[in-house]
Amino acid sequence: MGLGVLPQSGRPLEAPYGIVVALAAEARAFGRPVALGRPRALAAGQWLGVSGMGAERARRMALDLVSRGVRGLVSFGTCAGLAPGLAAGTLVCPRVVRDEQGAYEVSWPQALVDALPAAAPIDALVSVSRPVGGVADKAELLRRYGASAVDMESAALARVAHDSDLAFLAVRVVVDPFDALVPEGLMQGLDAWGRPRVGALLAAFGIDGRQWRALWRLGRDFAKARPTLARAADALTGRPSRGRASSRLTDGG
Repeated sequence: MGLGVLPQSGRPLEAPYGIVVALAAEARAFGRPVALGRPRALAAGQWLGVSGMGAERARRMALDLVSRGVRGLVSFGTCAGLAPGLAAGTLVCPRVVRDEQGAYEVSWPQALVDALPAAAPIDALVSVSRPVGGVADKAELLRRYGASAVDMESAALARVAHDSDLAFLAVRVVVDPFDALVPEGLMQGLDAWGRPRVGALLAAFGIDGRQWRALWRLGRDFAKARPTLARAADALTGRPSRGRASSRLTDGG
C-alpha cells in the first residue's frame, strides 16, 4: 500500500504537517514545553503532538492533526535496533513501515538526509504492541518481518496517513541496540508518556539487579540518542541546528 510521496531531491517539505511523538522526553528535542495529549502549533505551520505510547494513542493524535488540515504526518522519536550495526544514537529512515495489518511505503526529503549525514536508510521498521525485551525476540522480528528497527507507533500513523491520502515520514533514532535488554517490568513503572513512577518502578524491579542494570543502560543509550533527536527536530522545524549546519525543510526553505 503506497502513501503520498514527500518531496525529493532536497525540495522543502510542504507545511502544514503534523509531527507525532510518543514520549515526553522525545518531545524535549523540540526545545519547548508541549502539552501532553494535545497538539501545539509550531513555526511555519507545523504541529507537534505528544500522543503517549502505543498505536491507539498515536492514531487518535494523528486523527486530531488531520482534522486541523495537515498535509503530512511525521512519526518522530526513538526505536529499538533489530539488526547488528545500528548503535544507540543512529538515525534511521525506513523505506517501509509495517505491522501485522499491512505494509506502508514511505519516502523522505533528501534534505533531511543531507542535514543528518548519519541517517541510515533502512529497508523496514516494524511496529509492535509492547516493547521488545530480549535479543531472541528482536531476532524473531528481524526474521519474520525483515525489519531492522522496531517501535510502537509508526504503523498506526502510516495507516492514518494512507487512509487520509497524506504524505508520511518516519524519523526514528535507535535508543536500544539489538543486544540491549529492556527491563521486563519497565512498562509498569512508566506513565503513558514514558515518565517514571518511582514507586511503581521499585515495586516492579524490587532487588532484581539485572533489571536495574538494564534500566541504567537504557538511560545511558537514551543520552546518546538525545543529540541526534535534537538535530532531527531542528531539521524538521527549520531552526538553526544545535552543533551542525541545518537544512530548512519548511516552506520558504
